Amino acid sequence: MKLNYGRLAAPLLLVAGALTLISPGTGANAPAAPAVELAASASVIQQCPTVTVSCPDTAADGLESGLTFTANVSGGDPNVTPTFNWTVSAGTISSGQGTSSIQVDTTGIGGQTVTATVDVGGFQRQCSTSSSCTTSVAKKSAPTVKFAEYVTRDLSANKSQLDRFVNALQQDPTAQGYVISYGGRTSQPEDAQKAADNATDYTMNTRKMDGARTLSGVGGYREQPTVELWIAPAGGTPPLATPTVAPKDVKPAPAKPATKETAKPAAKPAPKGKKS
Repeated sequence: MKLNYGRLAAPLLLVAGALTLISPGTGANAPAAPAVELAASASVIQQCPTVTVSCPDTAADGLESGLTFTANVSGGDPNVTPTFNWTVSAGTISSGQGTSSIQVDTTGIGGQTVTATVDVGGFQRQCSTSSSCTTSVAKKSAPTVKFAEYVTRDLSANKSQLDRFVNALQQDPTAQGYVISYGGRTSQPEDAQKAADNATDYTMNTRKMDGARTLSGVGGYREQPTVELWIAPAGGTPPLATPTVAPKDVKPAPAKPATKETAKPAAKPAPKGKKS
């Protein structure tokens, strides 16, 4: 690329983006005021890469796999093997320092943001090779806790446990209740659902608890028919069922036949006395 700057007292040479004054010749052969025609080399610009960093918008506190930041380098001098130096504003780099991708440990930094900045080396100093990306780390919610459990061989609701359960939910309007019912080793297939229905029938119809706040489900089988009561804080993860007996090992007891009362024979009237 050539730039015509007209007549100058001295020509200017563009080197790496800087203008340098060159003294004109002297003597009889020196031009009086030559037209300056500069060859502006763009080689430096063409040899500079484009550096970006990618990352997720949000991440969890204590993310098991780590929060990943990845540097992307495009263009630039193909003969350069880039180097990578990372810094983070929060958390700690658990792996990847010196490479194009790092993992950041987010344990204990819920509610903060993490900005990872990479400086890519190996290119000319005039190149801009730094870039960053920011991720918000969500606060870790309190764990979901098992509030109580009871064995119910006759599938009935345990009113004292359910009263305590409802009272606890009423004290925290943002909490969510869960009822997980398990059949026993000798239960009929529908017994677990019946026990769950009996529990929620009591909380909803007797204690007048909003049904949406006591979600129920069947969790499989345990040794004994069991009902678990769980409470999750706002945003908490629903509890997982933990059956201990495989369905193939369940041997339902024979259903008891309906009993009928045996009709009693009518009492014989007392014999009448003889008239004298």
